[in-house]
Amino acid sequence: MGIVRLTPSEARRVALAAQGFHAARPAKAGPRHLAATIDRLGLHQIDSVNVLVRAHYLPAFSRLGAYDTSVLDRRAWGPRR
Repeated sequence: MGIVRLTPSEARRVALAAQGFHAARPAKAGPRHLAATIDRLGLHQIDSVNVLVRAHYLPAFSRLGAYDTSVLDRRAWGPRR
């Protein structure tokens, strides 16, 4: 395979699609949407910054819209005890 040349606009579209910004947000994001987003990203950093909302809720929100944050909490820490 030879060298592939992309315009800046094409490179931006490829990068955004790789991060999950290529598709419209689901009408109602459920646990499967959240799992697919985390799988696509390969990791989900838990962060304690709490200015508006905990920072670790924002990557999924930016890709899915409103979602049940308790689903992410259970994936990160397991069921509540």
